[in-house]
Amino acid sequence: MQINKEEYKQEKVSRENRLDEFNECVKKKISELSRNIISELVEEREKQGLSQKELADMIGILPYNLARFETGVRIPTLIMLEKYASAVDKHIDIQIKENNESLCLKE
Repeated sequence: MQINKEEYKQEKVSRENRLDEFNECVKKKISELSRNIISELVEEREKQGLSQKELADMIGILPYNLARFETGVRIPTLIMLEKYASAVDKHIDIQIKENNESLCLKE
């Protein structure tokens, strides 16, 4: 099977476009999930009467960075989420589940 340069370039662009769409979809889902988790953690922080500065000191980051996580400007890593959760006596539970929603991958 022989493929010419033009077909190769078109297929490459098509693959790159699919990858970009997939990455955007995953980023959107992770951002939404992160916002939900952070919202619960902020609620718990406030319930315990902790300020952002106090919590930031407990987990070893600058209050500015904590504020960025809490406002959704920045997506925290799983490690940072677990540190935050531990500081308010909680735990992040991660599970692998069947994906019953529409997938980011298109056939």
